[in-house]
Amino acid sequence: MSLKNMLAQRSTDPVFYRKTFRDVLRRFARFADSPVMLDLQDRAWDQVAVVIAHPDDETFCSGLICELISRGSKVSVICLTKGEGGPTGGIERAKLGAAREEEMNNACAVLGVKEVTFLGHVDPVARKYRVYAPDVTVEALADQIEPFLMDSDLIVSHGSNGEYWHPAHLRLFDAIRNVMKGRTGQQPDWLTFLARNLNHEIPRLVNFDDEAHYFLDVSSCREAREKALGCHQSQLSLFGRFAGGSYGDFIAKTSRETFCDQRRAGRY
Repeated sequence: MSLKNMLAQRSTDPVFYRKTFRDVLRRFARFADSPVMLDLQDRAWDQVAVVIAHPDDETFCSGLICELISRGSKVSVICLTKGEGGPTGGIERAKLGAAREEEMNNACAVLGVKEVTFLGHVDPVARKYRVYAPDVTVEALADQIEPFLMDSDLIVSHGSNGEYWHPAHLRLFDAIRNVMKGRTGQQPDWLTFLARNLNHEIPRLVNFDDEAHYFLDVSSCREAREKALGCHQSQLSLFGRFAGGSYGDFIAKTSRETFCDQRRAGRY
């Protein structure tokens, strides 16, 4: 029955085919990325918008968040959903959204983020072999998030592969791209996290189609990063599975953050 369910769910998932196609092409690709250290002192990033799909996704760039705030940037987090469809961590499904909202607020407070906005979209419940994006079009989502983006000097978001090809991550990336391509005049910078790193200790998270232009050693932020992730009590087992150990192992294995400059990548 498990095999039957897997085939049924995968066969109706367009992202599965997209991922499979990209994985095949990647076998023939050769990469020569030469990322340089991201020098935050030379950047005039006073207003920063971190745009993510679910509570806990900020963990993928929590080191950058810590470093930006320590240098005086005002960082706000805009979250597509409250993560109602994710792992429950033993919480009643009907109460999961409220619980994860509180977890997110607590985690962001640890990182020094003072403004967290939830966009109000419902995270569909995942199935064993398939996850889903909220019921909102790329165009409608672009219209909703545009005011947050245009008031910012820097946008930080999911990459073009949605990390592990999560449809909600992909939709958010496409919505941001729509906004950036449709805007004339001066535009904010746009960095996406988990850019290509062939030596990443958790390769399933990497956006292999995003060239790594910058890296940041965030080992000095380990205590704050681990404390912030620890606020996401309902999701800690997921991060443990990612790392093949504990959520502390996840923090240890992501102490080097890599970023793609989407302007340089030609995406806008």
